[in-house]
Amino acid sequence: MTIFSIISAAVVAIGTGYSIFLIYRYKNQLTNTPGVMISMVIAVITGLLIGSIIGILSGEMFLVVGVSMIIGFIIGFLAGHPIGILAILMGSIAGLMGSINGAILGLFLQFINPTLLVGILLGFYIVIIGFVIVYIKVATNNKFSIDTQELSPFAILGAGVVLVSLFLFMYSSDFVKIPGKDEPAQTQAQQASSNQEVAKTEVDVTNEGTPKVKMLVTEKGYTPNVIRVRKGVAVDLEIENPLKNNSCLSTFMIPDFNINNITLIEGTTNLTFTPDKTGEYTFSCGMKMFKGTIIVE
Repeated sequence: MTIFSIISAAVVAIGTGYSIFLIYRYKNQLTNTPGVMISMVIAVITGLLIGSIIGILSGEMFLVVGVSMIIGFIIGFLAGHPIGILAILMGSIAGLMGSINGAILGLFLQFINPTLLVGILLGFYIVIIGFVIVYIKVATNNKFSIDTQELSPFAILGAGVVLVSLFLFMYSSDFVKIPGKDEPAQTQAQQASSNQEVAKTEVDVTNEGTPKVKMLVTEKGYTPNVIRVRKGVAVDLEIENPLKNNSCLSTFMIPDFNINNITLIEGTTNLTFTPDKTGEYTFSCGMKMFKGTIIVE
């Protein structure tokens, strides 16, 4: 996912950068209303895709939304700057809204085949930015012209049917993993039981020279969920994840010790961290729904 995200971000940088370059280059030939609309389109689609990528990669709500808002605002401001104050206002607002929606979308869908999600958004981005570039070229050069009426509406409907059918096929196949989709329905009593917090289990490795903690991931959280360690001594974590469903428990993090959004494979994942400060610190799943405590002495 990281490589694909880098490629997607590079495509966005090139597409959006070139679009904004064209606006600056032909600012005297673009009238106010089309310029405002172009700045809004660029800001919305760029903010949506960038926000989704940041949301998928980070998983930290405040950080994701904050960074995405700033990026969306800057893109909207730059896109509207050559046109005028109205374009700046509309572009900035559009960038904010697009980036916020993208960030939230990325956070919610980071555990449901995020690569497919980014791929779909990237496809829409390429098409829309392509139209923006074509429009600027046509509007500022008398040598180019496009008659949209030559494009048959039946062709558009046909393409839409094909895309919807393709998406439904991927949804019904193994391309998209929906947590709980293939699991039998639970009774209310079972659901209430599964929502209860896991019992407190503690392990103390403060007296070990090379401490190693074996942790088990369950549907109720982590066992053990309280770990006592010694400051300055590296700790090996052996995390056993038997769960097959792609839930937030498939991501593990200890942000205070620079372990962020580690994907737990089905089976065993080995991690190492060195507690460099005393106190109590939290480890959790990707969405911070299931937590535990590390006590550093």
